[in-house]
Amino acid sequence: MRQAGERNLILIVVTVLGVVASSIVLVGGLQASESAAASFPSITLPPGCTKPADGFLVIASKYGYNDSLLEGAGPSKPWPVITVTQGQMVNITVCNVDTTESHGFQVSTYFDNTIESIAPNQVLHVSFIANKTGTFQIYCAIFCFIHIFMEYGQLRVLS
Repeated sequence: MRQAGERNLILIVVTVLGVVASSIVLVGGLQASESAAASFPSITLPPGCTKPADGFLVIASKYGYNDSLLEGAGPSKPWPVITVTQGQMVNITVCNVDTTESHGFQVSTYFDNTIESIAPNQVLHVSFIANKTGTFQIYCAIFCFIHIFMEYGQLRVLS
C-alpha cells in the first residue's frame, strides 16, 4: 500500500514540475518582443513530413502542436483549429520534430480508438471521413513536458 502512495506522490511531483517548467517557458515566450518564427532556429522535418493535398499538417514539437505554447493555447483559446465540412475526407499528417520526446495525437470521436504515440523525428498519417457535425478535441494522450498545451486543439465539422 505504501509503495502505491509513494508512486502517486512521485507522479504528482513530476507533473507539477512539468507544469512549472512549461509555465516558465510560456512567460518567457509571451514577454519576448520577437515574433515566434524568429525565436526558433529552423527545424529539419522528418522524411514524409509534407502537407497532404487538400489536407492539414500538424507539427508536434517541444512547443506543442503548431507552436500552441506561443499561441497561448488553453481552455479559452483552442489551437490548432482544423475546420472541415460534414462528409469531407480529412487527411492530417502529424510530424514530431522533437528530437528527444514522443508526443501523442488523438481526435475525439474520429481518431481515438487507440493511443497514438509518435516517436521523435517520426510521421503519422491520419485519414477519416468527417461524418458528424460539431467540435471535437485534438489532444495528446501521452504524458510529455509540453502536454498541457497539447490538449486544446479542435476539429470543427460544419454542415
